[in-house]
Amino acid sequence: MKLLVTGATGFLGWRTTVLLRERGHEVVAVARPAGVARAHALGLDPVELDAGSREIRTLVDGCDAVLHFAGIPDPARAREDPARAIRENAGTTVNLLEACEAFGAGLIYPSTIRAAVEPPPDVYALSKRLGELASRMHRTPATVVRLTSVFGPGQVAWEGATGAIARFAANALEGRPIVIDGDPERTRDFVYVDDVAPALEAIALQERWNETITLAGGRPASLRRAAELVVAATRAAVPIETPGGTLPPGENESYVGSQAEGGPGLPFHVRPLEEAVPLYVDWLAAQVRARTRSAR
Repeated sequence: MKLLVTGATGFLGWRTTVLLRERGHEVVAVARPAGVARAHALGLDPVELDAGSREIRTLVDGCDAVLHFAGIPDPARAREDPARAIRENAGTTVNLLEACEAFGAGLIYPSTIRAAVEPPPDVYALSKRLGELASRMHRTPATVVRLTSVFGPGQVAWEGATGAIARFAANALEGRPIVIDGDPERTRDFVYVDDVAPALEAIALQERWNETITLAGGRPASLRRAAELVVAATRAAVPIETPGGTLPPGENESYVGSQAEGGPGLPFHVRPLEEAVPLYVDWLAAQVRARTRSAR
């Protein structure tokens, strides 16, 4: 297949691009101009275009599908600039849907399990819900994929990643305490990123359009448990601090899915957290060593 991936230097977009290319697909990588420089994405050679620009539409010509990862993936940034979050997570989606209709491609819209909550718990979830609605209501074949808490290679806290496990691992590898604000027993359905890419590939290959699919591991874990696994994997003698406190709306809740929501016929097999966390820690430790060498 020929695929276009937006947000290709971000965490999910980068890892998906790498894995799909390894699986033999032609992937056109697109990244925002003047975006954050990410060391792991060097050599990706993306086309630099805004996902909401008219210019990006011509890149869809000849593609079988578009995987639209570009947007605002961070609830904190969405709270700071709600209008931009709506533009990036919904407006750009409409732009790409129009391009897909013009050139006969399908669109995969990666969303969040938060968007399934009624009412949406925060501006981030609302902006993703609007992107979902655009995907469902447009004439173009499109499928919404609601993701739970995806983590893994490509997620680097010092380059702006905000995931819990990414933050915990970065702290532990640098010898700093792991701090869990709010309720440490709130749960997330953690899914390793390398388990997601085959399912996205299958959606495009099988032309599973006009569906809403949740990719969930079905084995939720508390943030405390995730932190304990990070400490064990890093072998770092760092404390886990739980100061409590009040968090912004939507941040102190548990978000889980059911493994049955993965969609019949999709190759979605989620490895246990006990196996996935050490894999990610090993990858991140290599990034820390490379960063240290480059700073000398």
